[in-house]
Amino acid sequence: MKLALVRACTRSACFELQNNTCYTAPAPFRVQLNGQTVLEACCTNVFSLFSLEPGKTYHLEVLATDGDTGTLDFATAAESFFVDASRYGLVNDGVTDNTAFLQAALSTCPPGGTVYVPAGTYRTQSLFLCSNTTLYLEKGCTLLGGTDRREYPILPGVLPCADEQHEAYLGGWEGNPLDCFAGLINVINAENVTITGEGCINANADNGDWYQHIKVKLIAWRPRLFFTSKAKNVTLHGVEVCNSFSWTIHPTYSDGVNILQLQIHNRADSPNTDGIDPESCKNVNIIGDYIHVGDDCIALKSGKLFLGTVMHTPCENVTIRNCNLNRGHGGLVIGSEMSGGVKNVVMTQCLMDHTDRGLRIKTRRGRGKNAV
Repeated sequence: MKLALVRACTRSACFELQNNTCYTAPAPFRVQLNGQTVLEACCTNVFSLFSLEPGKTYHLEVLATDGDTGTLDFATAAESFFVDASRYGLVNDGVTDNTAFLQAALSTCPPGGTVYVPAGTYRTQSLFLCSNTTLYLEKGCTLLGGTDRREYPILPGVLPCADEQHEAYLGGWEGNPLDCFAGLINVINAENVTITGEGCINANADNGDWYQHIKVKLIAWRPRLFFTSKAKNVTLHGVEVCNSFSWTIHPTYSDGVNILQLQIHNRADSPNTDGIDPESCKNVNIIGDYIHVGDDCIALKSGKLFLGTVMHTPCENVTIRNCNLNRGHGGLVIGSEMSGGVKNVVMTQCLMDHTDRGLRIKTRRGRGKNAV
């Protein structure tokens, strides 16, 4: 048996069995860490460990029921500070607005530190993560999105430059720079950011008005559950994400995005709730994810004609492996917002279960010459 370390964070790690099967391991297996059993009856090629100690070396052993075994030594990343967010005044009743408390913990975390959110349900609106930090959601922790759109900040579509000649593009809707609400979790102009743990990020969109009048701009266009813009080295690992407002995981113009062993759940009738939609990103790894959504499971994008022409940034160097793409419109979709192009995509060992289509290329007039 061959084992590989996919990613080691400060308090968690993701691993992969290297074989030729799709998503499911050849035989069930258990996992031992430094001689102690920590997981039993595992059945997927990708698995994770949590509640590890930072900066420590571990010996991992995998023992399958068919007699096959594998070992691996690995080390977790170092951690400078442990920031317990509960000390900032969190109230875990699912009703109290915790946005300011959580944002204070995230904003004051020293570089190299981990913000730890314990078990409990914490209602919140948009949160913004800083460079060189980790957000760890403990098992039993739920970040629950607020239902009133008026409590979410707006990301302007276009920011004018002082020289009156250049522009910056921030908010967007379906490939155009338009005002939209900020996501529940945002990483903007930041690097070396990790969100990990066994907790849940529940946008709670099905309990608001987000699925009503979906073709109409109500104050601003709908947010995403997780959004990045011009970020570098971002890892989203292990957590469950569900009930998104629209596209669930939406990194844009970012380099080095790792989306590892997520559980993504949206209602089958929820509109535009794609699972993972990298847009004009490069060096993207989508590994071990389970996706059950109301639209496309994975869609690779690069903007409509304006952004595709002005930014001319393709979505490229994308690896998709050992994922379960379940109950979506398309398993892997290219477009239709792809005016900047899509290049160098490798998809292997993925199980497509009751998707309307496995592979789909959405073509449309007006996307421009760079789309091909």
